[in-house]
Amino acid sequence: MDKAYIVANEQQEREVLEKLEREGLVWISGREATEWIPSQTGFGISQFPYALVDVGYVAWRSIGQLEKYEVVYDGRKEEQMSEKYVVSQEFMNELEEWKKRGNTEVYFVGSYYLSMLPDYVKRWWNYPEINNFECNNRLIAIIRWVNGEDVFEVEKPKKWVVRSKEPQGSVDGKPIYGWFVDEYTVELEATMPPYVDRFNTREEAESWANAHQEVVEIEVEK
Repeated sequence: MDKAYIVANEQQEREVLEKLEREGLVWISGREATEWIPSQTGFGISQFPYALVDVGYVAWRSIGQLEKYEVVYDGRKEEQMSEKYVVSQEFMNELEEWKKRGNTEVYFVGSYYLSMLPDYVKRWWNYPEINNFECNNRLIAIIRWVNGEDVFEVEKPKKWVVRSKEPQGSVDGKPIYGWFVDEYTVELEATMPPYVDRFNTREEAESWANAHQEVVEIEVEK
């Protein structure tokens, strides 16, 4: 049975799309799961909640269309999939610098104080594509952070690798991919070998990939 993930806000939507992308699923158009955000396009999605579904590729359904799906996650039953917002290290650096510049001894966040937020943080808080409820939630998160609460999690650094689009076989039911090791070597292993070339940007990785290979984003240890 195909799986359904009911999302009740943009945080949940993003987390489910990231999960599906890690599992190798794309939209029927071929775009990566996180490259097309239904709630930000207005195409068919008027409001939350709705369901992201795994039908061999990523798709979405209204709540009333889930009779034939296995609901494996229902965001209506919990406030968030994660208690923290996952943000970049640059975001945290900007926020820390902003806090140092303000009068943090009284921990009062007034309108002037908010007007001095770095542009990078302002865009995250008041991004035009997100709805008013999520804007409010993000502003509340900033204020909670000023009050000393642990509401942000720095995302793990990521790199990109090149592998074959299709498995080259299987071992014990696990697919064997061809991994790009260097300019002359492609290694066949069920899991990614530790010595596979890791590129700093998707563009750099794509410059090495041929028509039979794809670029995969991975998390790396700091």
